[in-house]
Amino acid sequence: MVGTVKPDVRERILDAAGRLFYARGVRAVGMQEIIDEAGTGKSGLYGHFATKDDLVEAYLERWSTALAASTDRALREAGEDPGDRIVAAVTHVGQRVLREGGRGCPLRNYLVEFPGSGDEAGAETGPSALARRRLRESRSAVDRAARELAGPVDGPVLAEQVRLVVDGLFARAARRSPGDDAPPVDAVLAAVEMVRTMVAHHRGRS
Repeated sequence: MVGTVKPDVRERILDAAGRLFYARGVRAVGMQEIIDEAGTGKSGLYGHFATKDDLVEAYLERWSTALAASTDRALREAGEDPGDRIVAAVTHVGQRVLREGGRGCPLRNYLVEFPGSGDEAGAETGPSALARRRLRESRSAVDRAARELAGPVDGPVLAEQVRLVVDGLFARAARRSPGDDAPPVDAVLAAVEMVRTMVAHHRGRS
């Protein structure tokens, strides 16, 4: 009989921190609470993450890496048509929001919770720098598809419109009332439909 392989200590800590940070925000969660949730001692946590910022950065990195990989798969499955790729990207984001409990985007949530953090010194490392960099990277595929569909003049406008829809979807998810466990299905459907309409408009002009 093959036994279940237990995750290593680092992964257990990241799993526990991810659940707590996503549900309640980074500021509200203390390191001792993460230790208790993960079932590790202090030496286990601090042996992998010297500071809370180190842990938060690893949490954001893991989440954004997983999102990038799954988004790439969704875009490949959408094929070569740029409009289809744009719709697929927004649909995939919506599916992630619903599957993960609809609490918004951890990158955006962190930047809202800690506005301006790391900006004063132009920091290139740390959670804020990572969040900003990953958000820029996440937009590049839609930016390229929008230029391909709408051209060099209208493409950036279309890309910005799509970003506003996605930002609105994440903001709607993050603002859910305490105790509201229902995922924002209507918001996701509305976001996807709005983007379909935008894409159809630019297809009609090409």
